[in-house]
Amino acid sequence: MKENTGHIAGLIQKFLNGQLTEEEQELLDAWLNSNSQNKKFLESFREAKHIEDDLAIFRQLDANKAWKKLNEKRSKGSRSFKRWSLGMAASIVFLMGSFILWRVALSPFESENKQVAIFKKQDVEPATSGAVLVLADGTKVSLNDDSTKTLAKNNNLIGNSNELVVKESDQPIPLQYNLLIVPKASFYKMTLADGTKVWVNALSQLKFPAQFSAKERRVILEGEAYFEVTPKKDQPFIVESKGNEIEVLGTHFNINAYSDQVRTTLSEGRVMVRQNDQRVELLPGEYAASYKDNLIKGKADLTHDLAWHNNEFYFKKETITNIAHQLSRWYDLDVTFRGNVQLDKEYTGSIERDVKLSQVLEMLSFVSDLRFEVEGKKLIIATRT
Repeated sequence: MKENTGHIAGLIQKFLNGQLTEEEQELLDAWLNSNSQNKKFLESFREAKHIEDDLAIFRQLDANKAWKKLNEKRSKGSRSFKRWSLGMAASIVFLMGSFILWRVALSPFESENKQVAIFKKQDVEPATSGAVLVLADGTKVSLNDDSTKTLAKNNNLIGNSNELVVKESDQPIPLQYNLLIVPKASFYKMTLADGTKVWVNALSQLKFPAQFSAKERRVILEGEAYFEVTPKKDQPFIVESKGNEIEVLGTHFNINAYSDQVRTTLSEGRVMVRQNDQRVELLPGEYAASYKDNLIKGKADLTHDLAWHNNEFYFKKETITNIAHQLSRWYDLDVTFRGNVQLDKEYTGSIERDVKLSQVLEMLSFVSDLRFEVEGKKLIIATRT
């Protein structure tokens, strides 16, 4: 059955609204019966809210306008819509031109009998809350238990699988650093002694004292974390990361230091970023990036930079390499590429982070010519043959 993009979209829209005529119902039935995957695709739309607007955007086939409109809808917080925004927006980007849009009605896991995603074992679950705490004396404590317990002799460290709280102590405590380790497929929240809240991303480490010094509040970060700092005028808060110092009095910001580049993004307040003898001051909506001996600042994409903190994968002109790094950390995967995969090709879209791996790969399959093979914790990305 040769499919007409706008016509099929219109039929589905009318079907969901209960407005099909008898003749239109026959046409839709013929399309559904032409491929078993079409029925699955139609059922998936039943769960999506605001479907009329989504289908209208599909028919426009204007990538830039579609992304803008979808992004505006996403910002309004529709949970169901977020799960589909990758498929909607990025499909439009990828399927421009003469490619028949509604070919995506074929299952992204099986298109024309050529599988693009294979799970040899069970699906992979998303990251969960948990961490390992290494106390100053070297004692290791697992933070993967729901029960709350005291974790240190001075009784000022209390935690469970969801959060670690550092309580203020009336007794002086030597300035010794504890280490919070958040492995792959994990994330964690903690509250420091001054009330500052920190969300630590997967594959990250945060060093912190049980009690801050009187002059400053200093922590040391590897990986990524989002901070909401409690204001204290005479006791600046300093995050040290790979030769950078981010100094604040009270503000909200994100630091990404997974690679050699350290990127600080400010969402609220004001921060000073220092690297050697260079320094830049950030206002809300700005970022600073340091690489080797260079320190620059610019206008940030807050939706992109804070996506992980907002429980979202957000790809805006991301290469498959960058996407693979995110999937590796979040699902604890070893990712390899096979064949002539275009590592510099860019993809755009978003999906919530609390979904299984199969759903992320399903969305990626809408916008790429890639084939995914998963066996346990191994993900192989190859070109479709």
